[in-house]
Amino acid sequence: MKQHSKITKAAFNLLITGLIIVWVPLTLKAQLFETNELYSNTKVIKGKYYNGTGGGGYWSLDYVDSTGRIISSESYHKKQLMSRQKFVYDENNNKIFNIQTFDYNNPERVDTFRFEYKYADNRIIYQFRKLSENDSTVTELIENQGDTLLKYKAQAFYYRPKTKTTEVYETHYTLRYRGDYLISIEEFDKDKNSTEIKRYEYYDNGRLKRRLIERIPKPKNESFYIGGPGSDDEYYKYKLDSEERIRVFYRIVNGKKLKIAEYSYE
Repeated sequence: MKQHSKITKAAFNLLITGLIIVWVPLTLKAQLFETNELYSNTKVIKGKYYNGTGGGGYWSLDYVDSTGRIISSESYHKKQLMSRQKFVYDENNNKIFNIQTFDYNNPERVDTFRFEYKYADNRIIYQFRKLSENDSTVTELIENQGDTLLKYKAQAFYYRPKTKTTEVYETHYTLRYRGDYLISIEEFDKDKNSTEIKRYEYYDNGRLKRRLIERIPKPKNESFYIGGPGSDDEYYKYKLDSEERIRVFYRIVNGKKLKIAEYSYE
């Protein structure tokens, strides 16, 4: 199976959660929700992370089932296990449970995130995420203009114990496609009355080439990226193996090519 970083209209039918450009290079793609890659002929994926600086001893192990789904993920710093997660999927290969079985900072704590979906014409039109006993999110499709423009409404519900009230935050997303390619995501934060537009460009093989962010109104201070080098305008390059899986991933920031990660497959 080939790993492509374009999001087709068919692939978007099985999107579930996330609202990000995924930082983990293995799954870097333009998307509104997280997709679950299937890795054929693979049992284990090992990643080494450098963040463009030459490395700090961070690495990971992903374990893959016979269907090609990642069912367990472990992250390490040198020899120390930092976290472990397990995943359970539905018949559409969408996550229904994300269970964090170990966290170095809270070794006795087990966190479970639960997901529910509603489908129409093989598309997710409603997604519910249970984050804690009192906190959750709901995302639903509210408009579809010929599969070239899709609009979603997301609501986040957070319970405040001190006031015994639930705060609700609402965000609207507009996705635009050109052919099979997702070319932009417009995010309107109703509470802040602000808009963020992400635009995307692709290589001929479908992998993500560039991500450009525009913020309205323009912020007074430049955006600050946590966890590694980043920019509102950045490019990506890859070295692939014979099955077109990512072996080496680079991020280009302000004209500087930075090595971010290496991957090996068993």
